[in-house]
Order: sequence, then C-alpha cells, then structure tokens
Amino acid sequence: MQIGKTGISEAERAHRRERGLCFYCAGADHFRLQCPQRPRGSRGESGKSGQKTSNTQVIGSLYASFVDDEKKKTRILLPISLTWEGVHLETEAFLDSGASGNFMDRCFAANHLLPLVLKERPLMVEAIDGKPLSCPHITHDTIDVCMTTGVLHCETIRFQVIDSPSCPVVLGFPWLTEHNPVIDWAQRDIMCWGPSCQSKCLGRVNVIGSLNIATAPPLSTEVPECYMALKEVFSKTRTEVLPPHRPYDCAIELLPGTMPPRGHVYPLSQRENDIMEEYIRENLERGFIRRSSSPAGAGFFFVSKKEGDLRPCIDYRGLNRITIRNAYPIPLITELFDRLKGARIYTKLDLRGAYNLVRVKKGDEWKTAFNTRSGHYEYLVMPFGLCNAPAVFQDLINDTLRDFLQTFVIVYLDDILIYSPDKETHHAHVRQVLKRLLRAGLYCKLEKCLFDIETV
Repeated sequence: MQIGKTGISEAERAHRRERGLCFYCAGADHFRLQCPQRPRGSRGESGKSGQKTSNTQVIGSLYASFVDDEKKKTRILLPISLTWEGVHLETEAFLDSGASGNFMDRCFAANHLLPLVLKERPLMVEAIDGKPLSCPHITHDTIDVCMTTGVLHCETIRFQVIDSPSCPVVLGFPWLTEHNPVIDWAQRDIMCWGPSCQSKCLGRVNVIGSLNIATAPPLSTEVPECYMALKEVFSKTRTEVLPPHRPYDCAIELLPGTMPPRGHVYPLSQRENDIMEEYIRENLERGFIRRSSSPAGAGFFFVSKKEGDLRPCIDYRGLNRITIRNAYPIPLITELFDRLKGARIYTKLDLRGAYNLVRVKKGDEWKTAFNTRSGHYEYLVMPFGLCNAPAVFQDLINDTLRDFLQTFVIVYLDDILIYSPDKETHHAHVRQVLKRLLRAGLYCKLEKCLFDIETV
C-alpha cells in the first residue's frame, strides 16, 4: 500500500499542516507536489501536457484553515508595517509553514497602489491539499518593499501576488526558514529571532529611514574651525546627565482596563551579562533609570550593531499592544529629498543619545519597567522600543527647528540635514542650527557628523 494514497483524517491533516509535513507521506523535507513517493506523472515534473511542472507554488493552509472562526483562533497573525515609495501602512501577516513562498493578496496590492512586476513566466499554484484555486497562476510579483515586524525587525521583501481574500499577506516556509524565529504558540507571537537576524534585520533599525549619504567621506574627529565658538553642542558629558521635564515628555497612555504585562528574563551569554551589568551601573549613576517596584516588567536582551558591538533592547511588545498611539506624523524620506533641489553643499548632523534627551512623563515611569538577572528597573528617560518614541522625538525636533524646516533644513528623527546653494551661506545656516540645538539642550555626536559634503 502506498503511503498517503488513501485519505488522511482531519486530525492528521492538521498535524502535518502545523509542522510543515508532506500531505502525502508525512516527510519533513518537501511538499506534497514534490513528494518522491507519489506516482510518477502526479509529481511536479516537467513533461506531458496536463502534468504539473516544477514551477508550482503551494499556497499552504490558508485556504483550508480560514473557513471558520474556531480555526482562525489557532493561527498566528503577525502585525507588520509595509513601506515603499513614500507609502506606509500597517496590516497583518499570516505565518504559514505550509506555504512554499511569501504571498500578497491581489486586491490588497491594488487598493494600496503597490506597483507590480510581471514574471518572466507564470507559476502554477495550488492549495496545500492539492485542491485547485480560482486563479491557478501567479503572474506578478510586488516591487521590493520594506517590512517591519514588531519594533526592531526590518527587512526588504518581495511578495508573489495571489487571490487571498482571507489575509492580505502570507509569510511562508522560506521566510520562517530564513529568520528561524522562536514562536510562543500559546501567545501566538514571536519571542525572539534567529542568529542571522542579529546583523541582517535587527541591526538595520536605525538605518531604514535615515538620511543615507551616497558617498563615504571621512567622519569628523574635530570641530571645524568655523564652528569652534559652538563646540559645546558636541559635548558628550552634557548628554550624560538627566534632562529636565519639558512639554515634549513621553506620555504612555494605556487602553482602558489594560495593564502592562510582566515578561520573562531572557537568557544571556557571559559577555552579554557583563555588558548588561555595566549598562545598569552607568545608567543608575546618570539617573536615566532607577530601581522599580512596578507590577510591569519587560524582558531585556541585546542585538548586534553593524560594527559588532551589542545594543541593549527592551522587549516592549506587550506594552506597545495596549498603548494609545501618538498620531504625530513621521516624514516621508522621498518627500524630504525633493526639497534639496538647487542645493550644492550639505552638512549632516547626528544627535547624541537622542531618545535619552527626552524624559518619560512624570507618573508614567513605572510602565517602562524591565527585568534583568540583577534586578527590576524603570526608565526616567525615553527608552528605545516604545511605539510612540519616534513620534515624540519628531515632535520635539520639528518644534526646535520649525522656522528652518523646508527652507534649509530637513529632519528625520535624530538625523538633521542642512543644505545650501553655496559655502558662505551654508556656514551661516549650520551656525543657526547649532545655536538652536544648544539652546534646546540637544547635542550632536561629532564622530557621526559630516560637514561641507557635496553629495547625499
């Protein structure tokens, strides 16, 4: 008797679907279409008319599993944001280990005017259980889009376009294999990411929306002579003291009836534990954090920077889910660069410790509490990872430089670009900006600033 030739029970079908097993033989290294135990001529082989080709894509359990509400409850729907050509939107992605690719619904793409690219040759498509679909061919891909998952995970991805009215985006087996996330099945959420994400995806967070310099001139090590009178704005020590409360303090307003969750303590390597202890000690001394008795408590972990260093991160996903969103707009990068027409010389300023220059609103500090092996702490300054942190900081920097914006300054969060038609005018513009920053208690990171460059 051939394995899989007869029908399988619903329970067994669900078991194989959840684990990405073949529907024919229960093998783990292939899908039903490529099953070596299927009779010759029914597998995905090229040849006679009417046979499936090796270019067949499997949609997965989407069509079989979104039939009733009870089955919907067993699926993982991941909140994501998508960005392309100045468009930004938020939606959900269905994690489906039975899908052989990453897919987007045709109507969803059309409604949001997402540009599509015609495939060189169409692909056949069928459901994981072999049932035919209303549209059996994939003819288009999307253009590359930036997809952000949670607060930290960011990547460039391209989707194949299908008819998928039940869910706008499907992330399939290739995506799960590439990122290898650890999934909490009880909470239906991703707890942490695979090793490759530490440098490829998590390390890109601060780069995705930044003002990227096309050339790579030497970074500054000394304050240019023409700005020496304002060298205090490049001070490092001034950013290591607790800033005052201001109208731009970061408020954390919760949805009615909710309470921030208490997360678990993440396991750390010896190196990570040593760096964590140093981080706690330094920030206690600066007054940026304090010991806490809060009922809340997020997890503490590290992500790798591009240079190989480790950056501490707090897992505020639970807090962010119940936080009322700040609707202050973040500028569109493409629109910002449209302002540069006619400019010939540029200076890029990078703010030092940007979020740490903003206080958490008095009375909201307990909501930022985090757990470590050495104790329970909460922030007095705005930490990285809060969903409203970008909006709060954009509001602050826009108000600080408001009368310069779109005239000779564009700003994206902690990146400031000053542009001018000639050098003499440019130096005057830069001095105006530096004076304004100093007056507002905002300081620049000299080693990341670029002065008098000719290309961006």
